[in-house]
Amino acid sequence: MECQITQYTVGYQRKTSVHYTDKLDLYHRGMIRCALCSRVYTPYMKKGIQYFNSRCPDDCTNPKRNFNINFIENKIGDILSNLYFTDKELVEIDARTTTDIAIFEEKRTVNLEVNEGQKKKIREKLKFLHTNKLDLLIAGTYSAESYLEEENRLHGELTGLQGEEQTSDQAMHEVIKDIIKLSELLKDSAAYWSFANSHEKEQIMRVIFSELSLSENTLQFKVKKGFVSFQTRLLVEGDSTGSRTPIPALRRPCPNH
Repeated sequence: MECQITQYTVGYQRKTSVHYTDKLDLYHRGMIRCALCSRVYTPYMKKGIQYFNSRCPDDCTNPKRNFNINFIENKIGDILSNLYFTDKELVEIDARTTTDIAIFEEKRTVNLEVNEGQKKKIREKLKFLHTNKLDLLIAGTYSAESYLEEENRLHGELTGLQGEEQTSDQAMHEVIKDIIKLSELLKDSAAYWSFANSHEKEQIMRVIFSELSLSENTLQFKVKKGFVSFQTRLLVEGDSTGSRTPIPALRRPCPNH
C-alpha cells in the first residue's frame, strides 16, 4: 500500500509520522473501547495477525492495552452463547404467558362492561342531540358551531372506547412470538459464530451491540434496543452493576495474545 512519509524538523528532530492514503481493511474498527477511560482500541497488523491497541492516558489503570482479534472474537462468542433463551426458560415463558393471558382476560371483561355502560350514555346523548337539534338551536342552548363541536366530541369519545375494545390477548401473543423468534435468531448467530469469518462477525456485532468495552479480561457490553430483554435476563443472573454488566462466566482468564 502506498504511503506518504512526512518528516518534520522544528528546532529539533521529531519522530517520523506515517500517513496512509487509504485505511487498511481491518475489522471491528471503532467498536471496542477501554472500559475505564473510553479510549478506542485501534486495529493494526503485525506479522499477518490483526491486533488492537489503546493509547490510554497514564492514569488509566486498565492493564489491557493490546490484544489480538481472536481474543475479542472469542469474548463476543461467549456473550452470544449466553444471550438467547434456554429451552427451560422458553417453557417458563410459555407457562407464564398462559397465566398472564388469563389474568388479562379477566380484567378485559370488567373493562368491557364499564366501556359498554359509557358507550350507552354517549349514544343516548347523541340521540338526544339529533332528536332535539332544532329546539336546542332555537332556544340558544347551542349555536351552530357549539352544536357541531359537542357532536364531534361525543363521536370522538365513542370511537376511543370502541378502539379500546379491540385490544385482546392476540397482541400479547404477538409480542411473545416476536421475542421467541428473536431468541432463535440469536441462537443461530451463536452457532454460526465459530464458522464465520471476521467480516461476517463484524456484521453480527453491529446488528446486536451498541457498545463494547474492555477492562483487563472482562468484556462489558450494551445491546441495541431490540435485544434489551435478553440482556436484562443476564443482569438478573449475573452482576447487577448496571446496563453493561458482564457475566461471571465470561470472566475466564485469557492470554493477551
